[in-house]
Amino acid sequence: MYKYLTIITSVLIAGLLVSCSDLLEEEVHTEVSDTRYNTPDGFNEAVNAAYYPLRSFYGTEQGLTATVFGTDTYREGADGDFKYMNRYSNELDAFDYISEWIWQNMYEGINIANTVVARAEAGVDGVSEDELTRRSAEARFLRAHYYFILVQLFGPVHLTTEETEGVELEASRAPVGQVYDQIISDLESAIANLPVEAEQYGRATKPASEHLLARVYLTRATSEAAGSDDYQQAAGLAETVINEYNFRLLEDFADVHAVGNERNAEVIWAVQFSENPLANESADGKNGNSSHLYFNFPYDQEPGLFRTVEFGRPFRRFRPTKFTTQEMFNLDDRDVDSRYKKSFKDAFRVIDPGVYEIDGVEKDLAEGDTAIWFPGYNMPLEQQQQKDMQVITPEEYNSINFPPLWKHMDPNRAGVNVTAGSRDWLAFRLAETHLIAAEAYFYMDGASSVNAVNHLNVVRERGAWPGEEATVTARTAPALASEGIDFILDERGRELLGEGFRWFDLVRTNKLLERAKAHNPDVVPPLGNLQEYHRFRPIPQAQIDRTEGGSEAFPQNPGY
Repeated sequence: MYKYLTIITSVLIAGLLVSCSDLLEEEVHTEVSDTRYNTPDGFNEAVNAAYYPLRSFYGTEQGLTATVFGTDTYREGADGDFKYMNRYSNELDAFDYISEWIWQNMYEGINIANTVVARAEAGVDGVSEDELTRRSAEARFLRAHYYFILVQLFGPVHLTTEETEGVELEASRAPVGQVYDQIISDLESAIANLPVEAEQYGRATKPASEHLLARVYLTRATSEAAGSDDYQQAAGLAETVINEYNFRLLEDFADVHAVGNERNAEVIWAVQFSENPLANESADGKNGNSSHLYFNFPYDQEPGLFRTVEFGRPFRRFRPTKFTTQEMFNLDDRDVDSRYKKSFKDAFRVIDPGVYEIDGVEKDLAEGDTAIWFPGYNMPLEQQQQKDMQVITPEEYNSINFPPLWKHMDPNRAGVNVTAGSRDWLAFRLAETHLIAAEAYFYMDGASSVNAVNHLNVVRERGAWPGEEATVTARTAPALASEGIDFILDERGRELLGEGFRWFDLVRTNKLLERAKAHNPDVVPPLGNLQEYHRFRPIPQAQIDRTEGGSEAFPQNPGY
């Protein structure tokens, strides 16, 4: 399967467990003999290695570009090489680097998982049956996870559960239904055989598998492989995760992504990174969790400021749309819903004092005062000039100046120019579980669904300012009745902004074209050309070229 699915003798990613930090870490080894997998150490190295490709997708520019760009919530900033992903322009083709990157790394993960499952079934001397079953279940969880990413992005994909033991030239595209059947089978096995709590933080668990399976059923329900009870299954699994374990929503939305609080009661499962540079390489070998880079604006070019570790290294890749800052987080709701204030950094303090000319007026900026303020609403220039700071209002937002999303910032980096972040990526958290349940109940019962309203209100109440909980929840039922799935999408946007869900959300709900065209000016002419076929990404040309029979055996997705 492609050149990347050799038995991993060219690049075997073996795992190393560091017990003193209770962290599942990985390092790269090469030229590992195939027989090592049949030893206890080698088998467990393979299990740990199966987690490694997660770092190629979560917290990386590649994964975020595929899931944030070209949606209703984010458009392109001034910099970056992948604007065609946001625009759906002609450069989004079979030679697209982002699609090839994801394809390659997901199949590497699948092949490692296949290896683990095969060796567990054959038996490994010195490893108990209980451990073999548990480790095989971890691998099945990961295999399902990788296939789920692939089937959402590409549609029919090559499906194999066999360990690849050489260069494989035969491949074909399995129907979407078969891929989902395998995903569901793997997750059901994981649920049956994984513990409720992992013996080591970061490993797959039963509730993590149930959460993922709920998401899978919710997604399959609007695919060509839809099952008659998909929404019931999604709702039931979500309810289990919510009610049967000790997860809980944190009282303050800001605490969910607070630096140093990544392991909290709301997190069901996370992809791990580390402050140890030897253990923190992502699959591209350099960036760790680099999400802190992409949502920031170049504050370091503004009066009274210079680049700091705390304020971040601003790559200005992803710029929020006007819809995000002015409609999804509308001005009236901000008085009762805290999530705008707690998602965006709206002020920077002076660290380079002096007298600066701002908007034609000289202003004396003292250390510790406010240097830049994003008030979130428009005000006349005369009023701005009266402020002892630089004011950037919504009508002045552009590809350079925009309020930065703050939930991914990483002030623990070793220096101002260091790109490798070390924070865990919170892949599954309980707020999303409630939103999965709400969406499933909405599609099952309609806009009057009491269950959908109740789950939405749990999330909305937590997001409210103290004392405004009743105001927020009172608005939910009328909004759901009038706006339907668009209200749920808005709520997912407010809660999960920038967390790698949005493209999947819009495709799943068949809202990609409608909402991206309405709210992202970059996807329509003259810059962009979003079309119906863009609900799938292009199959990498390298895959087609390396498949025996070429495009006849492995056809390209329509439109590319």
